[in-house]
Amino acid sequence: TYLQSTTVRLEEWRIKRTDTEEWMRHRQLPPDLKQCVRKYDQYKWVATRGVDEEAILKGLPVDLRRDIKRHLCLDLVRR
Repeated sequence: TYLQSTTVRLEEWRIKRTDTEEWMRHRQLPPDLKQCVRKYDQYKWVATRGVDEEAILKGLPVDLRRDIKRHLCLDLVRR
């Protein structure tokens, strides 16, 4: 189900976040760079909820991808 899928993606994101924190600590990144990485990770999660939209679109036929992209960008074009 959708809820189960979201839960799995959230757990994968948490694991990735933990790995990233360990990597930043290991590489001794300064606090300002660490904060930038954290903000980027948070932004990506909020924007996609862990769904790789590009991978989904790449699996579709070209004409269907075009129609979907047109639909998603229609509001921008109207402005």
